[in-house]
Amino acid sequence: MKIKIILLLLLSYSFALDQNFEDFEQEYKSYQINDPLASYNKAMTHFNIALYTYGFRPILKGYNEVTPQFLRTGVRNFFDNLFSPLRFVGNVLQLKFENAGEEFKRFTTNTIMGFGGLMDPASQMGLKKHPADLGTILGHWGVGGGFHLVLPVLGPSNLRDTLTLPAIWYADPISYINPQWESIAISAYGFSNELSFKLDEIDEIYYNSPNLYPFLRDAYEQRRQELSK
Repeated sequence: MKIKIILLLLLSYSFALDQNFEDFEQEYKSYQINDPLASYNKAMTHFNIALYTYGFRPILKGYNEVTPQFLRTGVRNFFDNLFSPLRFVGNVLQLKFENAGEEFKRFTTNTIMGFGGLMDPASQMGLKKHPADLGTILGHWGVGGGFHLVLPVLGPSNLRDTLTLPAIWYADPISYINPQWESIAISAYGFSNELSFKLDEIDEIYYNSPNLYPFLRDAYEQRRQELSK
């Protein structure tokens, strides 16, 4: 059970990383959030920042130094392409057929012309990625986010999105790799590799944002609302 929980967090983090950290600053507005667990959420935010500062950040700095850019980019493209069918289904279930069509084009283009997704010719052709998951599907059909909740490692979330994590686990093809420790290792590597591209963005937000917790909270909730429209 503990192994499944670890894997679940790693898999779900890939969806969180789909939502570019730049969107936090571009779309941020301060507005009322249901936050009855504010004390816990602030403490968990400080924990996540410390984990990033003393754990992930130095390791990934070293990883970036020793790993060629083309290799990191290839891994990033592969995992992004792997999740494209899930984004396609998510957009279809929100009746966003134009977005779903673009995701389908991205997947077929990158799978065929991008050598199984290792390259990303779709982006060069102007085909955009459209994040979608079970949380945004439920939000689109009127299910509210409930109270805000900060998860360990994963970061900002809310009750609705947190309750969708088991479905994300079952929908992800990596979760079916056996033995299960290999699933965890692959997911952890994909998560770490993606995070290695965002260190400067995360540094800017974590270390230079005044009132960091309400900023992250409000930005997350607004971003999820935008994706659910």
